[in-house]
Amino acid sequence: MSPLSRRSFLGLSIASLPAWAAEKPALRYLQPADAGYEDARRPFNSCILLKPALIACCRTEADVVAAVRHAKDAGLPVAVKSGGHAFHGFSLNEGGLVVELSGMNNRLLEQGSYRFSAGPGLKLRDCYSWLLARGRLLPAGSCGGVGLAGLTLGGGYGLFSREFGLTCDHLTQVRMVNGNGEIRDSRDEPELLWACRGGGNGNFGIATSFTFETQAAPPNLATRKFTAKGLDASGLARLLERWFEIAATLPDPCFSAVILNGSQATVLLTSTESADGPAFAAATKSFSQAGLSSKGSLTKPLASSIGRYEGRPGPLPFDNVSAGFYRSFADLQSAAAGICATVRETPGLIFQVNTLGGAITRAAASAYPHRGFPFLGELQAYWEKGKIPAKLAAGHASVRQALAAAGIRRHYRNYPDPRLENWQDAYFSGTYARLQALKAKLDPGDRIRHPQSVRLPAV
Repeated sequence: MSPLSRRSFLGLSIASLPAWAAEKPALRYLQPADAGYEDARRPFNSCILLKPALIACCRTEADVVAAVRHAKDAGLPVAVKSGGHAFHGFSLNEGGLVVELSGMNNRLLEQGSYRFSAGPGLKLRDCYSWLLARGRLLPAGSCGGVGLAGLTLGGGYGLFSREFGLTCDHLTQVRMVNGNGEIRDSRDEPELLWACRGGGNGNFGIATSFTFETQAAPPNLATRKFTAKGLDASGLARLLERWFEIAATLPDPCFSAVILNGSQATVLLTSTESADGPAFAAATKSFSQAGLSSKGSLTKPLASSIGRYEGRPGPLPFDNVSAGFYRSFADLQSAAAGICATVRETPGLIFQVNTLGGAITRAAASAYPHRGFPFLGELQAYWEKGKIPAKLAAGHASVRQALAAAGIRRHYRNYPDPRLENWQDAYFSGTYARLQALKAKLDPGDRIRHPQSVRLPAV
């Protein structure tokens, strides 16, 4: 098969492209034997071994158009890779075409309005550093290597979400190449903007540029870490319940997470306001009374604080999934003892719960359907190399089964689990049929797909 000639696309209107996409270096297609293929294919999860037949290394919107039209002519399915952090390989495929977007990492901040335009391949660490140097913030997550596209399209939460909202809540415009290789703009199709605010990625098009509203960057971030070691399963469960009670009282500028790992519990508390303020001080006192110890708080400029939470660099082997949304500890109560016992006896298994709520609950309606849940859980498994150890795999399965038995049915699309049976409702409760209608309009041939992409209505 030969790539579609770029001459076929000379009729594309250059005026329709973003200003920063005017230059068009030659589009490269990589095959498995080519130099650079493995670098372009490499996912964050080293367990993912999928081998696409072609990787289109795109640098402009016109490149994306050419790649999708080539895939259509060649009868190839299309997957989309910006940062490669899709936990279970949804940004790759086997034997198809992958549109690789890391070269589309442009950025522009408008004077006066502070609207921020960026390419889909911009990495989060670069987004933060570039905007913070200009006194602005796009509220997002913490993993520095994640691509802006996948983060935004699935929702995007982190330390600042309770104060400012999700990343997708700040999205005001998106341009996309649909499954037929046509350029669409949310200014002309408001439904596209609705869907891109939390409807997930790789469904019906390839986003080529985003425009966001930004926030004035808080000058500092106050943080404090608390730990309790040597806990038995009942001690872990009691501390988990107490964390829920304390976290529910936090004001919007505060974020907290509880991490259970072996016999240790760790609690993170952050705030864009002072560590000496009443809310931070009250939470500190409560966590201390719950049996957690701390070496003290740390307040640093926001730009230097963000890097502390980037996470481990990849690639590395892991099996991470959503552990569900919760309204309170009551949602977990029937499963908590079993989960804590499993985590305590399973090296490499981590159970974590993060605070949501705040500004997330007040944002405009979008394809993200979980705004009423103030807590989100994560189940993580890490090991050194090769296949997942049998004991770790069994512990991971045990926690997933306990969550299902407890009635936890809602899950976060950016933390997908390929083993979920009713993933459509789990990720998109109440919004899935509307996403399907847009799929039928933009990608009627189901060209752009992965194992949990939005299905055509008839499928």
